[in-house]
Amino acid sequence: MEEQEPQPAAGQDGPELLYHYTTQQGLLGILEKGCIWATHYRYLNDTSEGHIVSKLLFEELAKRSDDEGVISQGETILSEVTSQDVYVTSFSAHGNLLSQWRAYSGESGGYSIGFSPNYLEAIGKHFINNLPRPRYTPDNPLIPCQYFNGDVERQLKDKIPKVVDSYIAEAEGTKRTPPPTGQVGRHTPAGIALRHFWDFSRDCAITKDYAFHEEREWRLVVHLRQFAKDVFFRQGRSMLIPYLKIPLTCPEQRVEIKRVFVGPCPNPAEARKSVKMLLEKHGIWNVDIKDSLIPYRNH
Repeated sequence: MEEQEPQPAAGQDGPELLYHYTTQQGLLGILEKGCIWATHYRYLNDTSEGHIVSKLLFEELAKRSDDEGVISQGETILSEVTSQDVYVTSFSAHGNLLSQWRAYSGESGGYSIGFSPNYLEAIGKHFINNLPRPRYTPDNPLIPCQYFNGDVERQLKDKIPKVVDSYIAEAEGTKRTPPPTGQVGRHTPAGIALRHFWDFSRDCAITKDYAFHEEREWRLVVHLRQFAKDVFFRQGRSMLIPYLKIPLTCPEQRVEIKRVFVGPCPNPAEARKSVKMLLEKHGIWNVDIKDSLIPYRNH
């Protein structure tokens, strides 16, 4: 029977640990470079990323009349908002999940690295706060994904018309009453739309197709105000993939790894030992190293 990580106790808000699945090369890179990658959310392997929420928003705008160009302005800004430079690093509440091993462990075997949520929140906040022009500073950049089922659809369909109503009312009111001097930009239909619709960029980044629900995914979410020199690119299967490098340390925080699952492999004892040696080489001690024990052979 395969090893399973402890689940949160009754009344506990979130998982004890969050796991990042990676290959051997990925683990070496994380430890040697001291960082973890955040990928632009429109370049992830779920082709519906970003489209679920934006589709509902555009459908709602399409229902409204547009006598004064308010809706067309809103649609233009909404297009910008839902294609924003939003980068995410993915974690799972499950540290030993067959579908994740198949997707991310690579041909040579891989690992799932267990971090505490508090640690991930700390490094996420530090990274965002040190961006040249952060779009916003969230209370917590570590957010659980929501999976698009009937309940989520009803919540969004309840929320979206209210936001659109509020946008239209303010935009039309501003056309009738000129804004104060020096605040024209904020009071144009475009500026008003950005304020009203901006929060949906986060919804776009964390709303996934229900087919992925078993992953119990959480994400570090980073918004960029504009194209940054710190964006890197790596080779993908069909296109270049933009990503950021999030440092795993900050002034009051060392690299903190609580548990590592060694993925299915033919020599688990040796695999455990080499991971332990690697972690200790980088000054990371007392890590709980476990075998997957899932009988999966990666040919």
